[in-house]
Amino acid sequence: MEAYPSQIVVLATQVAWTTAVHQSLTAGGATLKMLFEREVEVLRVLADTVLGELEVILRKKCEQLITECVHQRDTIEKLINANANSTNHYLWQLQMRYVYNPEGEFLDRLHIQMANAKLNYGFEYLGVPERLVRTPLTDRCFLTLTQALCQRLGGSPYGPAGTGKTESVKALGVQLGRFTLVFCCDDTFDFQAMGRIFLGICQVGAWGCFDEFNRLEERILSAVSQQIQNIQLGLKQGAEDDQSQIELVGRQLHVNENTGIFITMNPGYAGRSNLPDNLK
Repeated sequence: MEAYPSQIVVLATQVAWTTAVHQSLTAGGATLKMLFEREVEVLRVLADTVLGELEVILRKKCEQLITECVHQRDTIEKLINANANSTNHYLWQLQMRYVYNPEGEFLDRLHIQMANAKLNYGFEYLGVPERLVRTPLTDRCFLTLTQALCQRLGGSPYGPAGTGKTESVKALGVQLGRFTLVFCCDDTFDFQAMGRIFLGICQVGAWGCFDEFNRLEERILSAVSQQIQNIQLGLKQGAEDDQSQIELVGRQLHVNENTGIFITMNPGYAGRSNLPDNLK
């Protein structure tokens, strides 16, 4: 574990877990209890390890593995309780599954499946980020956002402050190996500033999460919503034609297929603008 980056260690764990559960369900699910016991044993070893004196990076790796393994253990327990005996079982289809194919281009070998979505892993180096603890709510959020990404759309989590809207988007970016940039919007943002941000995101294929998006002035929202609509159109056209381009801030550019635009909102707060209809 010390020899490899944290991101690779967790990713390998996710691929191995997906493969093991898939094989068990293919065989009728008889070995799921054995997999559950193995997860419990791995968690026990990791819990004992973090009690000792460890270097900071190694401790972070162990903490990330514990967070991931707890989710894997809980998922296997749900499958056992639901008597899952096929890979087509709805509980398994709703999980984020890491499927590795040893053939083809290196960057296309690993993809993530979740319900009807199939997305390539981004392989963006993210260091040792904090892992979000997975709950039924974050799972539903991930499910919604992955389906939207698969249709070349974005996502808009909304709710009160401090409930994890932005963190959920960042956590999904970590799960998919994508670089996520967070921008806190306020009334000082103008049309040109937003245009430059969109221009950079589209060219490098990063994710942009615009926090408190409805704090922008209504006149800015109207112009920005048109830009976002253009980007989504460019993503859809790019899926059919590699040479397709869109116009953004007076420039012609090809939208990177990994680009993602997300916004978060607090609808009930004072001083917020209503979203334009073309953005809803």
